[in-house]
Amino acid sequence: MDWTMVLKAFIVGGLICIIGQILIDKTKLTPARILVAFVTTGAILGGLRLV
Repeated sequence: MDWTMVLKAFIVGGLICIIGQILIDKTKLTPARILVAFVTTGAILGGLRLV
């Protein structure tokens, strides 16, 4: 197991959670809408081969 990959995944996942929590606290967006925005963004970035 490559521990640097695990650490990188942990940090990226934490950043995604922080962004989601800030969006919940500072906007009137529901968690479901934030999830849809994250999935849509991931699909677009994946389709453009940026991720």
